[in-house]
Amino acid sequence: MRTSDEIYHRVRWDPRFDPARFVLGINQRGAAPKRVPLPSFVPGGDIPWHRIVFVEADGELLWDRATGVDRIDTSDAGRRRSPRLLSAPFFTAATPFRWEPAAGWRPADDPPPAVPGAAGVRILTWNTLWDRYDSDRIETVRRRPLLLAALADADADVIALQEVEADLLTLLMRAPWVRAGYTLGTDPGGKGVADCGLLLLSRLPVREAGWHALGPHKAVTALTVDTGTGPLVVATTHLSSDHSADGPALRRAQLGRLAEGLRGVAGDLVLVGDFNDGGDAPATALGLRDVWTEVHGAGDRTPTFDPGVNPLAAVSSLSGRASRLDRVLLRPGRLRATGAALRGDSPTPDGLYVSDHYGVQADVAPGTAGPAAVPAAAGEAEDARAREIVRRISGALGEGVVHLAGSRRMGCALAGADLDLVAALPGDAGLSGVRARVSAALPDATRVRQVTGARVPGLRLRTGGLDVDLVVAATGALDPAEAVARRAESGEAAAIALSAVSDAEAVRTAVGGRHPAFVRLATRVKAWAKARGLDSAPFGGLPGLAWSVLAARTVREAVEPAAPDLLVHFFGTWAAWDWRDPVALGTAATGPRAPVVVLTPTAPVRTCTGQVTAGFRDLLADELYRAWALLEQAAETGGDPWPELLSPPPLHRRHAAWAVLTVRRDLAGEFEETLGRVRGRLPALLTALEETGAADAHAWPRPFETGPACARYAIGLGRTPPGAARLAEIADGWCGGLRGVGLARAAGGTVPALR
Repeated sequence: MRTSDEIYHRVRWDPRFDPARFVLGINQRGAAPKRVPLPSFVPGGDIPWHRIVFVEADGELLWDRATGVDRIDTSDAGRRRSPRLLSAPFFTAATPFRWEPAAGWRPADDPPPAVPGAAGVRILTWNTLWDRYDSDRIETVRRRPLLLAALADADADVIALQEVEADLLTLLMRAPWVRAGYTLGTDPGGKGVADCGLLLLSRLPVREAGWHALGPHKAVTALTVDTGTGPLVVATTHLSSDHSADGPALRRAQLGRLAEGLRGVAGDLVLVGDFNDGGDAPATALGLRDVWTEVHGAGDRTPTFDPGVNPLAAVSSLSGRASRLDRVLLRPGRLRATGAALRGDSPTPDGLYVSDHYGVQADVAPGTAGPAAVPAAAGEAEDARAREIVRRISGALGEGVVHLAGSRRMGCALAGADLDLVAALPGDAGLSGVRARVSAALPDATRVRQVTGARVPGLRLRTGGLDVDLVVAATGALDPAEAVARRAESGEAAAIALSAVSDAEAVRTAVGGRHPAFVRLATRVKAWAKARGLDSAPFGGLPGLAWSVLAARTVREAVEPAAPDLLVHFFGTWAAWDWRDPVALGTAATGPRAPVVVLTPTAPVRTCTGQVTAGFRDLLADELYRAWALLEQAAETGGDPWPELLSPPPLHRRHAAWAVLTVRRDLAGEFEETLGRVRGRLPALLTALEETGAADAHAWPRPFETGPACARYAIGLGRTPPGAARLAEIADGWCGGLRGVGLARAAGGTVPALR
């Protein structure tokens, strides 16, 4: 019989289970066990493991300390009914609650009822103004009934509230209209609302709930609701204000964390709340569209916090400046904004407002999202963060020269792309010293690790919401300022590292005055490649440089690079390409014999696609042709091709079985370093699979499960997968020396949909 902590962590991290449907029985002296939703339990908190006496799911007893029952692996109770969108590790599962007349507020753990297709969804966000501060000046008792009446009158499908406190939560739970039609996104008896003041209510069926702490008393909480035309994730947050010490820096960090976490949420997404930022940074940093701007135009700066008009806002304002702090942000894609309006912007006859903030009501509906849905390069705010990181690292490594490389140097980086840097340092450039200086210059950096197994050493770290890859090239006696131009004098490894800078410059030179057209094309192509799982060299795909070379060739050879059919030209050209011919920016291209050869633009000239197998080449050709057909069809019908272009591929129809690659933290080494070694070995694994007859194997380049000490990747084994015994033989050889790494065969149904 397993222990209670083993059962808890199994439910918490195994993607086959839905934590929101589990209940823990907690022993109480002289009373019946207290029933606690599993997501509300805090490991290492006030309740020790030995006080858990039973575990239930869907009303079925799965584990019982007294009788020795342990049925979690043999029962269907608690199993996920559909892939979880609010997945770990970013989101911790929460249990939604709804009112039952005979039982009160109870966990809403049964399947959501089907709803008919809806014309649209109305979402309302409102900072309600708690009375933790200046309670004698803000008329809380008089305002609360006004707020409840305004919320009921809004007729919103999803309501997102900030600065909710216990008294307001109680009033909401007692309101007949809430009890009759709304589900709460959290356990009303838990600590979540009290800690961060966030609350979501939905009258649409709730599939799942989750939350993530962004810092002390700051969080994001989310629901996945059923709109009838598909699931929709609605999340709300409340970022730090300028009342906090260094509020702008805190907001930047919180936006970076949000951007990182929400990238893992598939499908339609709306993020709402009080961002405490009157500029464009929230939408830009997150890669989302501002609904108010979309409806009313970029020139409309209607405030949601106006101290000059609203006396409640004047009480707390530091600057007296009117600002649009409250936002409804929409992910580019299937949904479009159809309306946006303020709530609570008019006072009662005696001058009392509902809150210091006005509410923002937004209506969204399926339809053509318009030009804003087309993928674009990283925004100015993200570029500014990248420049600041480069400046700090350059200052720390003052005797060397730090070069921007990769897609950011070419100007075609997608939002959230890695920041690739090359540091040319004189002498031997000891990596430990470089790490110490960089860490001192970037005190907020996380996941700092030395990369020593690569051809050229370097650092990997995360700061400012960006992953940074810093390659360190030792130039010896050579002046670091001349290292790129004279890279051939630095040895092969350093020359290849430094050529990342010259390659990017060569691409920009090749497109010349057509650079804006190149940026538009390259970013769209890279977004498509990412969505279809074709974009990662360690996983057998094409690296960013290869896509940039293909885009640059297309732009350079186009008769009119500003023509709207340039993307059609790209896919048509490369879908019909004979991949026996190398691709280069130069006129005369020769290269090694390989399934796909895309050559680097500058010396030392080499292929950057040596990892591509024949099976992946065939997949690439199929995907290029599919995209070409979609674009031509859209041109004929006037439709929007992007929802289909950016949809994930039907992997479960392509692969009869899977190899699941699991990487766990090992006591003998660092988790991030192990992940790096695994990525380096993956091409060899794909080659071994191809040799067994699985020519159409495809390694999905993003993990389907991640945690602080665990990552799991899915490798589709194609239509004729190797058997378990043969895969075990491959795994024995390939995993040698990789402690904490395992490779196991899995049936199709055990791997979730991948994005």
